[in-house]
Amino acid sequence: MPSDSLKSSLDTTLSDTKQTPWPAPPEPRTGPLPPDTVDVRVAIVGAGIHGAALARELTLRGVSCALVDRGAIGGGTSQWSSQLLHGGIRYLLTGDIHQMREGLAERATWARIAPWRTKWEAFWMPHRGFFEGMSHRFGIGLYDAWGSERPGWPEELVLGAVPDEVFQADPRSHDSRFTGAVAYADLCTWDKALVKDLAASSEAVRLDFHEVLSFKDHGGELVSAKLKDHRDGGTRTLQADHWVFALGPWIDGAMKDWFKETRKRLRLSSGIHLWFEAPELLKDCQRPWAILRGGGRILFVIPRDGLLQVGTTEREVKDGWVPIVKSEREELFEALEVRLPSIPWRKLPVAFEELGVRPLVAARGAGTDRLSREAVLEQHKKFTNLRLVLGGKLTSARSLMDRLATEMTGIECPQSRTTVLRRWDGQLGTGR
Repeated sequence: MPSDSLKSSLDTTLSDTKQTPWPAPPEPRTGPLPPDTVDVRVAIVGAGIHGAALARELTLRGVSCALVDRGAIGGGTSQWSSQLLHGGIRYLLTGDIHQMREGLAERATWARIAPWRTKWEAFWMPHRGFFEGMSHRFGIGLYDAWGSERPGWPEELVLGAVPDEVFQADPRSHDSRFTGAVAYADLCTWDKALVKDLAASSEAVRLDFHEVLSFKDHGGELVSAKLKDHRDGGTRTLQADHWVFALGPWIDGAMKDWFKETRKRLRLSSGIHLWFEAPELLKDCQRPWAILRGGGRILFVIPRDGLLQVGTTEREVKDGWVPIVKSEREELFEALEVRLPSIPWRKLPVAFEELGVRPLVAARGAGTDRLSREAVLEQHKKFTNLRLVLGGKLTSARSLMDRLATEMTGIECPQSRTTVLRRWDGQLGTGR
């Protein structure tokens, strides 16, 4: 795994990157111009998966809100995920069964409320030898039993032991040390589109491409914020009774800039995803693969959208958007070549690449690979009407924001788990 003190110039210089920077340039405005002063019950700063999910939850409860982001809705770290809504099969190794079962329950909810943004898949986890195969069959059997609620599951997808002839027909098995595989269920998604669907499913005042310049407070509460509209350079005022900061990996930097707070609430872990153009290879790749690596990490190799997505590696980073360094690509290529040597990985064209940053709740000592993905809803000590969303992940964002909305309003909303989302683009089917 690359260290934080990367030594060579190769480690600090980007090659011909195809990674999208953040924030992206402003998009043309759609809809009416917001008023110069926006007054709502709840102001949500950060329009990623958590902010958009909270906007939907508040709308379902009849509470007015505004959704603010200096970039596009869903345009930050929420679009650089593994694009999986999953229980977290690696939690079988770490023993975090509670978080895994929560994820499996939410996986079913996403399949129910966003069927066009989700796709069930039978992932293959390859094994080396009889005993590892038996271990996988036992653990994966528990995972699928606990996650047996799978709305819309395609009957043609088969779980459990993969027949030998089927496994050997997949080119990834050739010349590898793997002798077989066990199939388990998980849910693919299109992350940015899912975030935009959540926002479209709310009645929030959308203030995308608006940067917070300053706040006003009175009597221990935040009262208003001055915003700069990056589309035209103008300013407007946002007033609210309650505030929620759902800024993902940028929250420490924002709290320092806005309120001079230096306490580190998060530690950030990055994961690289490469998308290969491999049309000939895709014809014979039967299913997505999930390969166990050291430290409880998993190497994903997923055919989807006419490309081949691979992702793994992990290093601690200091900011919410960082470029991919060459050592990370090299580590990923080496991992692929060792485990799947029959594929000419370095000869496959890279369509694009991403580096997603995971906001993990800060802890001393342990490496980021050992930190939990559990989220914390922090009540700010100075401003009594401010809540901070710390940590979290794509899969559990809806349930976490359901809980937060209930705490803030005193209104429970069971229909959050069943009400189908609106499509932000009005189109049928799935797609990036």
